[in-house]
Amino acid sequence: MFYWAYMLVMVLIMPVIMIVLGALFLHKPPKNINMFFGYRTPMSVKNIDTWRFAHRVMG
Repeated sequence: MFYWAYMLVMVLIMPVIMIVLGALFLHKPPKNINMFFGYRTPMSVKNIDTWRFAHRVMG
């Protein structure tokens, strides 16, 4: 029974978290390139323009 309750919570919570993080990155992306928070790929951390573009598209 615990397994099914856990799976129900995950099925309901994970999409909500993904939608909230997507909206956060879309409307309020990190201002500066950092290594702790944000969409960090080798291409997105090259310069500030690619950083902003990646967050706008990813959101």
